[in-house]
Amino acid sequence: MHAIHSRSTDKSPVVFHISNGYCSAAGLISYLANTGMPIGRLVLRETAASEMLREVELAAVMVVGEQVLDEPDLFGLLCRRQSVASGDQLVVVMTARRLDFHQRLRLTELGNVRIFSVTDELKHVLDLIRCWKQSRSTNGYRVLLVEDSRTDAYLATKYLEQVGIEVMHLRSAEHVLEALSDFEPDLIVSDLHMADCDGAQMARVIRQDREATLPIIFLSSESDSARQLTALSAGADGFIRKPLLKEPFIQVIQSTIRRSVALERRMRSDPLTNLLNRGQFMSTMTRQASRGGECAMVIIDIDHFKTVNDTYGHPAGDQVICGLAQVLQEGVRATDSIGRIGGEEIAVLMPDCSTANAAMVVDRLRKAFEAVVFTTDQGERFGCTFSAGISPLTPNWQAAYGSADEALYRAKKMGRNRLMVCPMDGRAAVRP
Repeated sequence: MHAIHSRSTDKSPVVFHISNGYCSAAGLISYLANTGMPIGRLVLRETAASEMLREVELAAVMVVGEQVLDEPDLFGLLCRRQSVASGDQLVVVMTARRLDFHQRLRLTELGNVRIFSVTDELKHVLDLIRCWKQSRSTNGYRVLLVEDSRTDAYLATKYLEQVGIEVMHLRSAEHVLEALSDFEPDLIVSDLHMADCDGAQMARVIRQDREATLPIIFLSSESDSARQLTALSAGADGFIRKPLLKEPFIQVIQSTIRRSVALERRMRSDPLTNLLNRGQFMSTMTRQASRGGECAMVIIDIDHFKTVNDTYGHPAGDQVICGLAQVLQEGVRATDSIGRIGGEEIAVLMPDCSTANAAMVVDRLRKAFEAVVFTTDQGERFGCTFSAGISPLTPNWQAAYGSADEALYRAKKMGRNRLMVCPMDGRAAVRP
């Protein structure tokens, strides 16, 4: 019995633009809207403050222009709103002028602020927003906990699981290398003082592998700062004092995972879409295939993409590819992997998901993408569709990839804007 393959986000706006009318962020908002990103807009001359507090709360990102610094009432309102917010919202400030130190210092009152010039490439802002939105939730992330104290291990596991983090617990460091390979954690949390091998020694063993870049955080009641620094010099990234206090512990864990995942994503991502690049996707697929277990493999191709480029130009084609990436990122789980494997072709791996369940998810995404309206710089509006092929991923990943590709070919041949599941028969095609 499989759990429902739920989406990592809902339909609420990802970005809220707040202003007292026109501001420097207007161009960014138009650009984001053209990528299909859900946008909310609040003009405070027309909106009550109480309504703003309700509407903006769930958005991952708030966007304002530098004009907010010149409007005390608006700035004060935003500061009051941030004082009661959860602290995990990104504030993007678009500016047409150079801000001095004191202006930047005032902006810190808004929380997690990132400043961009209106002359910056807007795609960089889009990439930041996508990464922030994805890392806002810790659901699906993994922590390897190495702790010989049952009490401390219970407490740490309880806190981590409460925020959606999956935990593997080892009572000693002896099996840490196998756990890294099998569990593939995003972070290691380790007791510093253990009987068989202390945390610093374990960190040195892990760092012997040049590709072992994941962060390590030590837990200890150690108060000697010199010993703390010695432990950190072994290759760890942080130190948390025992006894564990829930809120500071979770904040450090979330912050560390976010920074690590963001860095890893930049190293592995396709520059246009911020999805995995082809090499990284293939590596992920190889590891998943060798691990075994049920996994759906999906290959997606945009229909009549050459016609889009020929009719509207390559910038419009790039906009369509980014729009599809956005729909997929918002419609799959954090544990799924999405990669751009060439041109307008994108692939998805869905672990612990049957092909039947994957077909339902992909068909929903197909309809969502079909509903997106793209707009060119000249104001021309158009839409696109995609076709998809689905197959189960097997240890012979080359054959599985070929089967999904063949299913995609059949979906295209049958008229496009549909998906087909392998093995292919009359019941396998899902039509619009």
